[in-house]
Amino acid sequence: MEKYKTLILKLVEQGGPSVSDYPLLDACTREVHNLAAQGVFSSADIAKFREAFGAALSLATLQGFTFLKPHGYAGDYEIIDLIYRQHVSLDSRFSNWDQYYHYLAASRAVRNRKSYFHGLLDCHYSRKKPLHVLKIASGPGRSMFEWLCKHPEANIQIDCIDIDPAAIAYASDLNHAFLDRITFSRKNVMKFRTQKRYDLIWAAGIFDYFNDAAFRYLLKRLLPALESDGEIVIGNFSTDNPSRSGMEMVGDWYLQHRTRDLLFSLAKECGIHGNDVGIGSEPEGVNLFLHISGRKSRQSVNGNNFT
Repeated sequence: MEKYKTLILKLVEQGGPSVSDYPLLDACTREVHNLAAQGVFSSADIAKFREAFGAALSLATLQGFTFLKPHGYAGDYEIIDLIYRQHVSLDSRFSNWDQYYHYLAASRAVRNRKSYFHGLLDCHYSRKKPLHVLKIASGPGRSMFEWLCKHPEANIQIDCIDIDPAAIAYASDLNHAFLDRITFSRKNVMKFRTQKRYDLIWAAGIFDYFNDAAFRYLLKRLLPALESDGEIVIGNFSTDNPSRSGMEMVGDWYLQHRTRDLLFSLAKECGIHGNDVGIGSEPEGVNLFLHISGRKSRQSVNGNNFT
């Protein structure tokens, strides 16, 4: 463990990693992750590894915000919006750490899923107006805000569900100009029921916190809310996530990573016909998207890698 701590201490002393240090830092977190998985490093060892970051693992940095979880849970609305906006600290002690954070494939994938959602909205809005959308775990609301800024007269209704009142307040404030078309409900999605039917149900960042049983349970609850010509799209981080070691060893951010085959299987186990299921991905290939169609046919959305 000492050599890994020494590397981190060196990077802290020089004011964070430069671009040329990225491969070395990637290799460091990957090796620590592998050794922890093998049982060579204990939880106490990992704690010592994190201590080496000092103030670089405080709320002054994105990685520190991720680790400390000031809102009480991983992947909260604020860190997601900081990733979307590519926030970088103005403090020279921390700016390089934030630059590194945004370089990570996982951060790029999170930004890409916003674009993916925009592509879905474009596709569905081109075929149907008014468009009714259900957004599960709505987070900061920036993806809606950016799309509506480009389509200010759009005939669309977006219903948002989130359990965090702070997230709802943040997203409501950001989208104040569009609250005639957006509604927010503070609900536990696992208890969610509605008589409404939606053309698009979007759940980008919640299913990969669930085990397979919870995944199936929530999917089955959402299916009755889908219009016959609508689509459910569920995001899930892939097992091919090169940032996983850093997320877990530095940020204490754990997800249920899944393969394409597993996503197909989970849909099938919910009674969904194979012809109504497809898998998309954003350009990094890190965030997968399970597409479930209410029809017997489906189409690629916005040129995404859809198979």
